[in-house]
Amino acid sequence: MTAPSPLTRHEGLAEVTSDTRATVLNLPRLEEQQVPCIFEGTAFEIWIRIDGTRTEQEIVIELAEGYEAPADEIAPEVHDFVAQLIQLGPVPTGV
Repeated sequence: MTAPSPLTRHEGLAEVTSDTRATVLNLPRLEEQQVPCIFEGTAFEIWIRIDGTRTEQEIVIELAEGYEAPADEIAPEVHDFVAQLIQLGPVPTGV
């Protein structure tokens, strides 16, 4: 069994980030996805951690510590959000 790979962002994204919000446009899929993704709240907290250095589990652990919540409660929500990002394209498949 191989170790999980760190989550990365797809190449070709246009992104504007502030302290609490990220607006992301997937340029390679611009014709089919013309509206940018806007990440705020916990979606933003997950997004900024998808930087090629952390696995999904490491993101769960960081968020659990930061929100003082059980990791097993946070894990399904993080997994679902990452799955959506893969489907939309900002995170490549096979991570």
